[in-house]
Amino acid sequence: MRIDEVTRSAIPEASPAPAADADNLRIDRVSYHYGGDRARAVPAVDDVDVVIPHGSLGVLVGPSGCGKSTLLRLAAGLIEPTLGRISFGRSTPGELRRQRRVGFAFQDPGLLSWRTVRRNVELPFDLAKLPSAPGWIDELLGIVGLTEWRDRRPAELSGGMRQRVALARALATRPDLLLLDEPFGALDEITRGELNLELLRILSATGTTCLLVTHSVDEAVLLGDRIVVLSARPCSVKLVHDVPEGRTGREGFRDTVAFLEHCRTVRAALAA
Repeated sequence: MRIDEVTRSAIPEASPAPAADADNLRIDRVSYHYGGDRARAVPAVDDVDVVIPHGSLGVLVGPSGCGKSTLLRLAAGLIEPTLGRISFGRSTPGELRRQRRVGFAFQDPGLLSWRTVRRNVELPFDLAKLPSAPGWIDELLGIVGLTEWRDRRPAELSGGMRQRVALARALATRPDLLLLDEPFGALDEITRGELNLELLRILSATGTTCLLVTHSVDEAVLLGDRIVVLSARPCSVKLVHDVPEGRTGREGFRDTVAFLEHCRTVRAALAA
């Protein structure tokens, strides 16, 4: 069974999702300051204005500590902008979380050591006190190549396999928006490259909109449909660069002149 044959009815819905053509992630003139006292507030994000089209993979790339993860937390609705607005279609980030339409994966997979692979993937349902969707969980484990490992515990898995579990868990409720904070940053280059291509395959199959944070220019160009280059803190947008090459040819994309040109453009913006 292909992933597009899995019916969404298998997943509990809190409310109807907005029309697909409205589901762009919009970060409209957003600024964020840490600290409640205006006189002592520390600016982290400064007037960021960008749109990630529906179904696209957007990448945030910039210097360490520039505010990339803060932007991701804003998009997740974990913190509120000091100025500006973030929306996904007709919904706010907070509404997305309440409707279980947003998924997260981070550099640390954060798996529960006493749970099996399958039970870790089912965790979002348990936290929301919802019945699981066994057919979809089985399909998802197949998609990330972990069917044979479903009854193993995290200590029995490699680093790459643990990240696959984390990615499957982030997709368990079939979110419309997936937020990834350097999910492959701690992995070796070979495993990281394999999971990069796996992520593209999964997102292409699901149509999920994704926003990814990375320090790697190569990873940004390999994965991104739209790359947002950020300045040092407080981060602002230095460049929005689109990568028009389709996802189907990305496996050999690193060996092309076009890939090198995209990397050169992004690096020049970072260095400017």
